[in-house]
Amino acid sequence: MSVMRDNKYSGKLVETMRSKTDCLCIVMVCDDLTEAATVGQELSKLNNGTLVAYRTVRDLALNGPAGRVALVILATNDTPAIIRQTLGWLRGHWPRCPVTVVGQSGGGDHEMAAREGGACYLTRPVAPEQWAAILTHLLGEQTSQVDMRDMVQ
Repeated sequence: MSVMRDNKYSGKLVETMRSKTDCLCIVMVCDDLTEAATVGQELSKLNNGTLVAYRTVRDLALNGPAGRVALVILATNDTPAIIRQTLGWLRGHWPRCPVTVVGQSGGGDHEMAAREGGACYLTRPVAPEQWAAILTHLLGEQTSQVDMRDMVQ
């Protein structure tokens, strides 16, 4: 680290490292990449945050995102038991992070597992307007929290 302090570019390096870790991430685990594309399109309209998509929860566990996680979306066809286990793991890693589970139909064991784990539940197909509303609400909150923290420091 002392080498970085003596280097005339150390300020830029630290700023670059800080901006990558301060980036807000939307993490999506999905079987169908068209769902991730829809979320990505809505996120790009906001021009705030990054979508990090994974095929399986195991991939997420092995190679988690570098930035701050603002939302986790589980859009897999896992069993309710797997959903419960996954939500427990997510709460251990990102305890204050909102989670949304996407399923085929409402009112069944899949939705119950999501709600018991403290997650929001959406049924397919999820309209782009629904994603836009969720992302706008969430990223607006995250951005204002970051601004308030920066003002205090």
